[in-house]
Amino acid sequence: MTQYQAYAPFYDITGQIRFAVLMAQYLREILGRHPAPRRRALDLACGTGTLALMLADDGWDVVGLDVSEAMLGQARAKAANLDTPGSAAFVCGDMRDIGAAVDAAGGGPPPQQFGLATCVYDSLNYLLAEHELAACFAGAAGALAPHGLFVLDLNTRYFLEYDWGECEVIEMPGFVQVSQSHFDPATACSTMLLTGFVGDDAQGYVRFDETHVERAYEPAEVERLLADAGFAIEASYDCFTFQPVSERTQRIAWVARKREP
Repeated sequence: MTQYQAYAPFYDITGQIRFAVLMAQYLREILGRHPAPRRRALDLACGTGTLALMLADDGWDVVGLDVSEAMLGQARAKAANLDTPGSAAFVCGDMRDIGAAVDAAGGGPPPQQFGLATCVYDSLNYLLAEHELAACFAGAAGALAPHGLFVLDLNTRYFLEYDWGECEVIEMPGFVQVSQSHFDPATACSTMLLTGFVGDDAQGYVRFDETHVERAYEPAEVERLLADAGFAIEASYDCFTFQPVSERTQRIAWVARKREP
């Protein structure tokens, strides 16, 4: 999985933060339809922490988990300047081994004590093998309290194949970003080569490169893996709406509840 190192300081300012803000509002609406049993949340692949901090502002006690220390550094810096009704703590760990990451962090809710788990902004598409997705789902189930809610999204194959642009350039003072994408129908994977240039015309620029690979999973495959992990699927939505999924849906949001043992 990509670890978002050199790109981390530019993640929010290049517009990525907008997704988390939209997701926070959408999540409030989802929770109105699908209540969670308690006010502790686990935000998987939390990135720079925007969604976790907005949940804390709504009164949740949140643990944000991410594999990138650089992204977590951004999250902790934002958390240091905020006063929220709830709390937010950020820990480094792999969403394919959630139990170990939460245990190693210490001081957080014990296993099976989160009422809500989230994993959004196509983070799960970065898991390129079915067994990795299954491990994440099993870890989420293990962290949730009885009847706990898991809200997740994935980009669809339609989006990765047809709607994700092949080339994008972002220019702003001190930073230029060029991203180029290619979809491989044989593997259902889209590979994005992200090149950043940091600096200015007077002093020159420093270049960095990152490779991001996302895999599309068929909805039936995702639903089977959720069921195998112990979840009952309450809904799947065309993301940011409450409309059913269509053949041209770009992103699917799933709402799954942990079943009784």
